[in-house]
Amino acid sequence: MSLHKISVFIAAVGLVALFFGFIPDNNASFTIIASGDTMMGSWAEDVISDSGYAYPFQRITPLIGDADIFFTNLEAPFGTTGQPFEKKFNFQVKPDLVNVLLAGNINLVSLANNHTMDYGPDCLKETIETLDKHQIKYAGAGLNLKEARKSAILSISNKKVGFLSYSLTFPEEFWATDTTAGTCFPWEEFTMADVKALKDSCDFVIVSCHWGQELRDTPKDYQKELAHKLIDNGADLILGHHPHVVQGIEFYKDKFIAYSLGNFIFGSYSESARDSFLLKTIVQDDNQMTAQIVPINVYNKVVDFRPEPLDGLQKKQFLDKMRRLSLELNADSIGINGDGFVNIIKS
Repeated sequence: MSLHKISVFIAAVGLVALFFGFIPDNNASFTIIASGDTMMGSWAEDVISDSGYAYPFQRITPLIGDADIFFTNLEAPFGTTGQPFEKKFNFQVKPDLVNVLLAGNINLVSLANNHTMDYGPDCLKETIETLDKHQIKYAGAGLNLKEARKSAILSISNKKVGFLSYSLTFPEEFWATDTTAGTCFPWEEFTMADVKALKDSCDFVIVSCHWGQELRDTPKDYQKELAHKLIDNGADLILGHHPHVVQGIEFYKDKFIAYSLGNFIFGSYSESARDSFLLKTIVQDDNQMTAQIVPINVYNKVVDFRPEPLDGLQKKQFLDKMRRLSLELNADSIGINGDGFVNIIKS
């Protein structure tokens, strides 16, 4: 057998192993688990107060135990100060609820969203101080634009993982300026340069985007354009959120884009947000990625702010939905097997 044929055979065996859930771990570098919107206020705060900080993770502990990085979008600031902004929904949670993140080993959060500034700059400052005190990494907001643009850096084994976060949601008053606090809007004049610079100093770059339309299960054109441009400039993984429902996954230049991760631990009894997923990404030493969709039930009338794995028919139906939503986003055929592993078949 020629050397070329041997190489093709080995690659094919690896692809089949990936698709059927056999992940070679001899050169696995690190594991990222990404979740969607987390808002621990309202009814969730009452349940957690009665049941303990670890309560929300009780049914998913086996799914998250091997994460080197566990990400969520922090949809409500920690604080006791400030006045609510004049809009329909304003969120703020007690600072002691940071212990929920600690109980779940969540070590990376996005602050770039449409609720971080609900109670103004003093509450944002309290949120940042709370996260700093407990060594939880964050990006996406600050007391001015320079701070909001800052990246977070995580050291995982012998790798440096960089993180940037952007909000494209209103109100516009929440966007940081040179002199005012807020979230980081991805202005063209600096965003791609920031991503490039981060890639130059890190082995792997994650970018989080709060974008799109609530309850819409497909991304808008501007989201796809921005995601592609971010990857063109050095991003390795894009994590999206805001719609509260899931959207498909795109595979672009060998990188994954999760347009919406849906809800995670969220203090509402919404009829629209019933299912969601954790995105588990294993990054090999050469930055090749294996992605697995882990379906979860987040319908709080059933799970009461304690997400649980979907199984049986519900799991199959969810993965079928994700396959359908993802097919619409990819030029190449995309497969998702019964264990949620994502496979791209080049045309």
